Order: sequence, then C-alpha cells, then structure tokens
Amino acid sequence: MTKKTPSLISSEFLESPDTAEKVAVKETALEIVARLEKSLAGRNSSNQQSPRPPTRVQIPLWSEDHRPVLHDLVRSALFTCGQRDARMDLKAKPICALEHIKITYTGEELRQRDYDVYLQILHLSRGATVDNRQEWVEFEARSLIKMLGWTQNSRSLVELRETIRRLTACALEVTRSRTKSSAPVVYGGPLLLKYAGAQEGGFDEVTFWKVQINSEVAAQLKPGDYTRIDWQIRTKLSPLEKWLHAFYSTNQHPYPMKVETIHKLCGSRMAEVKFFRRAIKAALDRLTEVGFLSSWQLDETDKVRVVRSQMLTANADRVASDGVR
Repeated sequence: MTKKTPSLISSEFLESPDTAEKVAVKETALEIVARLEKSLAGRNSSNQQSPRPPTRVQIPLWSEDHRPVLHDLVRSALFTCGQRDARMDLKAKPICALEHIKITYTGEELRQRDYDVYLQILHLSRGATVDNRQEWVEFEARSLIKMLGWTQNSRSLVELRETIRRLTACALEVTRSRTKSSAPVVYGGPLLLKYAGAQEGGFDEVTFWKVQINSEVAAQLKPGDYTRIDWQIRTKLSPLEKWLHAFYSTNQHPYPMKVETIHKLCGSRMAEVKFFRRAIKAALDRLTEVGFLSSWQLDETDKVRVVRSQMLTANADRVASDGVR
C-alpha cells in the first residue's frame, strides 16, 4: 500500500477544474487587477481634500513719495549696510534681529541697494490684488533705474539683473512673536518668485522686465507691521544711513540702543566697534541734516539716543506703530 504525501494546501481551498473554469469565464486576472486599482483610486480620491485656493492679498496704497518697509525685515540685518566687501554666501544662516524676530536666510548676502529694488517693485504693485499665480509686474529697466536714482548706463542694467537674480534665488524664513503668550507668525520663501526679461545689446543688458512678487511676504504689509518711509530722503543716503533711516522710521519714539547692538543689527563688517562708532556719528549727522532727526546724542553708557523730527512725525504717511521697541 502506497503512503500518501500530505498536501501543503488543504484540499478544501482548492477548486475543482469545473469551478475554476467558471470563475475564469466571469473575470480574468487582468480584469481583477483593473478592478482593484479602480477601487483603490476611488478610496484615495475620497480621502483627499480639494486643493485650497491660493490666498489673495490686497497690497496697500501709499503715495508716490513713499515706500513700504516691513518691520520684521528692517529691524534686522537681512539687508546689510555692506558696500565694498565681497558678498557672503549664506546657508540657513540666523540673521541678527530684535528679540521678538527670528530670521534664517539662504542665498547671496542682501544689501541696501537690493532692498531699494525690492521696494520699487512693491511700489509698482501698490493697490493690486495678488496671489502666487498673479499677473506679472512689468517695467522698463531704464525707467526703474531712473526711479532708483542710479546712473543711466550699461553697468546699472547689469546690476539690476544681478539684483533681481538675488531676490529670486534667496530663501528666508521669518518668525515673529509679539508676546510670549501669543502664537508666532511664520512666513518665508524668496522675495521674488520668478522673472523674465527681454534684452538688447550685451548679454546682461536686459531692458524690459516682468517679475512676480511672493504674496506670502507681501501679505505681511498690514497695519502695525509696516511703515511708509520717505523715498526722496532714502535716495540721498548711504547704505548705513538707509539702514538707520528705515530702522528708526518704525517707531516714533525710538528707545536708546547701544552702539554695539546697532553694529550687529545693521550687518556691519567693521572689525572694531570704535570704527563703527565714528561711522554712525557721521550717519546720524546726515539724518539730522536731511530733516529726519531733530537731534541725537551718544550718552555715557554708549547708547544712541535719537529724537525724530516732529514735522515728519506729524505729517508722515504712516501706518500706526505696533508698539514693539
């Protein structure tokens, strides 16, 4: 008598040839796979939420003689007062800022002339309703250069192109906390999303531009979070003077601040504070000369004390301060 070898699969799970043939007639293997894929796709689509529409932002209006400075950006060293030194390449670099602001930045170092270009592009967008799929902001290169007060030559065309590249190739993240108990506000990305241009003459001489601003950053232009500065004054100033002008514009009655603190906040690369002290004295004299400050002094504790011009304070086309010093 021959001994049977036990089956690895119980016979009760096996179909007879007749049964298998009937199943095959009803549904082939390919049809089974297609049915399962369709079922899975339907399940995934039911679990997914419809994409959120892009946030639309109303950019405020301001006069022809003013430009909007965002408090978070000008109360920091994001746009430095550098001028002659080679620009630094930064990667997720913490940027010096007032205590309630934290900024990390990746990209080529930004300076005051870069900020001039960004402010002018914002100016061309004033009053518009935008999102990250907005229409382009279009401008003639030479027209923008004239508004900036730059020299009308090919070198300025090249500098404008390099600046637009920097504003697009950068990445910043800003976290702002008004108080210890309030929820922080976080936003970031590049300052410009993308650009296109038409060129004449040399390769870098782009004469017509269109750019898209980052609406997430522009959305921060809300009452209490930005100030409108006098553009005519700014165009007459050096990089350090521009930084001080924007910084002190954000508060009608600025608190005294140590020279060493200002040295860090403005991104100065002067090796010694004593040399910077000399530079800031000259800059404050200049701000008094143009009528922005009525007076300033350096006290015995090495703190800078400034008094804003009452005429400018009274007549400024300005958004109310948020009270953060």
